[in-house]
Amino acid sequence: MDPVPLNQADFAPFGTVIECPLPPSATTFPKSSLTSFNVAPANQDTALKFIDVTYMKNRYNTAPSSVPAKAVMNMFSCFPRQPRSPTEKDQYDFCIGDVKVLERHPYATQTFIPLGAAKEAKVRYLVVVAPTLPPTSDKPFTVIGPPDLSKMKMFWAHGGQAVTYGAGTWHMPMAVVGEERMDFVVVQYANGVPEEDCQEVRLIPRAQEKL
Repeated sequence: MDPVPLNQADFAPFGTVIECPLPPSATTFPKSSLTSFNVAPANQDTALKFIDVTYMKNRYNTAPSSVPAKAVMNMFSCFPRQPRSPTEKDQYDFCIGDVKVLERHPYATQTFIPLGAAKEAKVRYLVVVAPTLPPTSDKPFTVIGPPDLSKMKMFWAHGGQAVTYGAGTWHMPMAVVGEERMDFVVVQYANGVPEEDCQEVRLIPRAQEKL
């Protein structure tokens, strides 16, 4: 797969891209109204509030255990992935590897918010997602509604972009590529029941998708 820059239009079937629409050169409060965005002045006209930039979903009321969920916020420090071989790099000169695991959070969204990594930094993160196949008994899947590997998509994202995976969206665990560590605050709902908080599928070698 060839990665494409993360953007809302292409990512819409899988979730939400969170990105400030203002250019870096905007250092003073704008005098004109930003009518194309759901935005309001704030903090005595020293800030702009962009409203509802993403939506948090909590569907644990439909989970089999009936255990209620709570909002949780964790931090992940992600180190650059090792390449499959020293010569295999993508068009941004970032080493990449294989998709070995996909996971989903069937009852909640999950938002990754990068910390401190500038847009121009020599580090990116990969967003790999796949839609869900209809339930079937014809293949030896270990979950109901497995990922459709034939429609897997890959995006690269920079430190100025956060991403929300929609509830039930299959995605690869966070993968950072480049020369630096990348830290993320991760926000989601969870109820502490492992099979309801996170479901995984491991890809056997013959089914692995090369990145």
